[in-house]
Amino acid sequence: MPVTASRWLYLGVMLIAGLVIGLIVAPRPHLRDAFIMPALWPLGVSFILEMILGFAVAQGKAQPLTMNDRFIGVIGAGLIVVALMYAMA
Repeated sequence: MPVTASRWLYLGVMLIAGLVIGLIVAPRPHLRDAFIMPALWPLGVSFILEMILGFAVAQGKAQPLTMNDRFIGVIGAGLIVVALMYAMA
């Protein structure tokens, strides 16, 4: 499968989102006990990004993402969040 711009965009944004979420949550322990735990917050970012990319795919401006792309992006971002939460605790 060729490496497309939409794949790089998605993976880059997801990994940066994991870093940002981790840096926000790490110094604030009360956020760790939120109703939706911070390791799952990248799912929300993925949903928003997926909607944006979906519109671009429908207009023929981007290639669709595979499930592997989504898996790597969400799991990678979640692992970054967890690693930062425990590294900075």
